[in-house]
Amino acid sequence: MMGSLSWMERLLTRLARGVYHYPRWFFYPQVILFAVCVVYTIVDLKFDTSRNNLVGSDKKYHRIFLNYKKEFQGQDDIVVVVESEKSEKNRQFVERLGSKLEQETNTFTAVFYKGDLKMMGHKALFFLTEGELKEFKKTLDDYRPFIQNFARATNLNGLFRLVNQQFRTAKRETNAENDSLIKALPAFERIVKEAADGINRPGTPPSPGLDALFGGNQETERSQYIVFATNRIYLVTARAKSEDLNGAAVERLRELVKATQAEVPGINVGITGEPVLEFDEMAQSQYDSTVATIVSLIIVALIFIYGYNETGRPLKATASLIIGIGYTMGFTTLVVGHLNILTITFVPMLIGLAIDFGVHLISRYEEELRHGRSEWEAIEKAMVNTGMGIFTGCLTTSGAFLAMGITDFKGIQEMGVICGGGLLVCLVPMMTVLPVLLLRGRQNVLDHTHHEGIHRARLERVWLDRPWPTMLVTALLCAASIYYARKVYFDYNLLHMQSEGLPAVEFEHKLITSTDKSVLYGAVVADSLPKAVTLEERIRKLPSVSDVESMSKRLAEDQTEKMKLIGQIRTLVANMFNWPETNGVGNRLVGAVDLDELDDDPVDTQDLRRTLTILISYLELASKEVRKEGDMELLKQLQSLESAITDFRNKIRLAPPEVAAQKLADFQMALFKDIRGTFAAIKDQDASSPLQAKDLPTTLRDRFIGVTGKHLLMVYPKDDVWQRDKQETFVKELETVDPDVTGTPVQLYHYTTLLKDSYVEAAWYSLGAIALMVLIHFRSPLSVVLSLLPVAVGTLWMVGYMGWRGIGFNPANIMTLPLVIGIGVTSGIHILNRFSEETDPSIFAKSTGKAVLVSALTTVAGFGSLVMAKHRGIASLGEVMAVGTATCMLAAVTFLPALMKLLMAAGWKAKKPSGDQP
Repeated sequence: MMGSLSWMERLLTRLARGVYHYPRWFFYPQVILFAVCVVYTIVDLKFDTSRNNLVGSDKKYHRIFLNYKKEFQGQDDIVVVVESEKSEKNRQFVERLGSKLEQETNTFTAVFYKGDLKMMGHKALFFLTEGELKEFKKTLDDYRPFIQNFARATNLNGLFRLVNQQFRTAKRETNAENDSLIKALPAFERIVKEAADGINRPGTPPSPGLDALFGGNQETERSQYIVFATNRIYLVTARAKSEDLNGAAVERLRELVKATQAEVPGINVGITGEPVLEFDEMAQSQYDSTVATIVSLIIVALIFIYGYNETGRPLKATASLIIGIGYTMGFTTLVVGHLNILTITFVPMLIGLAIDFGVHLISRYEEELRHGRSEWEAIEKAMVNTGMGIFTGCLTTSGAFLAMGITDFKGIQEMGVICGGGLLVCLVPMMTVLPVLLLRGRQNVLDHTHHEGIHRARLERVWLDRPWPTMLVTALLCAASIYYARKVYFDYNLLHMQSEGLPAVEFEHKLITSTDKSVLYGAVVADSLPKAVTLEERIRKLPSVSDVESMSKRLAEDQTEKMKLIGQIRTLVANMFNWPETNGVGNRLVGAVDLDELDDDPVDTQDLRRTLTILISYLELASKEVRKEGDMELLKQLQSLESAITDFRNKIRLAPPEVAAQKLADFQMALFKDIRGTFAAIKDQDASSPLQAKDLPTTLRDRFIGVTGKHLLMVYPKDDVWQRDKQETFVKELETVDPDVTGTPVQLYHYTTLLKDSYVEAAWYSLGAIALMVLIHFRSPLSVVLSLLPVAVGTLWMVGYMGWRGIGFNPANIMTLPLVIGIGVTSGIHILNRFSEETDPSIFAKSTGKAVLVSALTTVAGFGSLVMAKHRGIASLGEVMAVGTATCMLAAVTFLPALMKLLMAAGWKAKKPSGDQP
């Protein structure tokens, strides 16, 4: 008897006998293996958030990008967007947050929020134009008396006493002392207001900055900070210390932002940038996939239970499925080692697909029991006859996934390996553990009648008795689908896939709409400084380019005049504060200041209030004199300062004495250290040689000068390069200047193109592999066509649905192209397999029809659970695949049997599968 069977039937028969006679050998080792796989996964499985790692390094454009990342190791900024209508609140926030970030050296590097002199290093003044340097020198001359008086103070009380002294000794006639005092009024007002503000505000108050000495010129201040939207948006940028720390850096930064918001309330703050978008996308995908896994498992079990009016066997199948999922997790950890944004969705998909094995096995097992066969005969019949179809269906679906493994896209390859291998792995417990469980329990006492399929059989007669009208309805639906399919497009914009309302996406859009300078930029690398200058000149002429950032022009320009002016400035400052010149010349100015040590004790608030009261009196007297002279502008300044000081004095009085004393001590230390540090930085400016690459501060050098000395040009697009047409124009124009241009827009352009092409390629590979497997199984070209026809019809209906609903293909749901082929063909295989046994196109009255229907519904549930995802790409994948599975199943159970009936009437007979041949 065994000799007349094929090798596959002999193998399945031996397996059935082994399961029946030695159940413990198949059960307990697998339970132990499941536990091992779960522990192994928990310990070793990683999550890769980088979109760059989805592309194989064999691609030229990706090799260029990887080389660029090695050369310039300081890219991928995390961007904090700070927004309010008040510039001072924005400044307060970025100063406080920037200070916190600078202290977290184990997590963050390249923190940048203000380009002041101290941050820019000993060549900082070279970043000013010649005109700005001349104006700066004049300002220092004009403010010299005020600055020297300011520098004498070691605390706030001393500062205001000096101011009182200036008012007391001021003469009516115009002189340098009086001019300096008048020009300083706005500076004093700003210092007073910020000192008052710091009393009630949590956290350490920042210094008003050097600009406080020069009248609070907002234009000068804005040039120090990264601002957009007419001063309404300030930015702070930082990078994780290493790419592996991106996730930790994003989480820590959010904690620091929250803490800073408590200090400066009323600010709209969010973080964005490519590392944040990738991290948030992965985090949302993890959450969505976890929820989808739980929901799909529950729904699949409920469908199974409802479809079979029992709980025992469906729960046994679900338990076997869980073991298979555990195996798959271990397999994934061993073979791939990580999950990415594409592969993280595999579990709910496998739940919907792998449960089908159990559905078909249980359906046939129950049918054989109802026909009066013993448990041994029933399990053997199910495992051998239906097992052939299960095995072929598994291979076709697995083949659809494994076909992805020969594409050019690394992320798709990993998806193919994980899901394709996972299906084969899940088949093991379904064909071993499940039969063991089925042979145990009281449920083998028949709990169904022979008439349980009668209602399905009556429904099936509707199309089996009317094959030509069924063909006509199918053709009309196909025609309608073709009409709507023309509206389907491919959406390349990855932001459209992100979770709607995700802060990182919203703030990315905010930056796009608030300025013509995108967060994304193209990267052009020049081997030398002269080449960088030439490339920058050519790139600036491109219509799609908004701006180019580089160090090339600064480093290449004639800096002779700048060196002269900077030398004069540093000499002036050195003499002003009685500091020795280290490499300059000049004579000591009369009245130069010797700086005393700063006072770090808590402020004597009562003494300070008395000093402020005296100052208010002087301001009142000055106001009366100025009013007589008719200088209304000066009068307005004096009255405004008087109001600010009165408010300051009242806040000191109302605050708890110890709190006010410490807050003001913190403020005065920040102020005086900042001012002295800034002037010390000016004095230490190096004017002995031009600005060179080695002189750049670390933040700029790491950004613009590579480890081998190459120069980076950061090219910003004029338009929103998340949009495909603008992206393509920008990339193509840059490639006319430099074919090796790289950067995020270039990566996105090639990434999405490769992803789309790879899935289309995988669909063709899948179709070819499946057709070959079906041909081997049935040995009939016509059977191959018949098994694939429901896929073709169902796919067309699916695309028509997408057009009708206005759903486009995107980098997530394009996965349906190969999958719908592999998943959709299984229904046709099972129907043809059963037809070859009994030459009867009617299937609904048999277990096969019931199994096809239930397995399709469980697959729909597996993919449909993804519809709940907040990540729009995952949600669209779930919707499209659920619809595709349903339409392929509908075509298989209606169109295919009707067509088979017409073919039978024409004399066609199906060959039995290869399993029945020696």
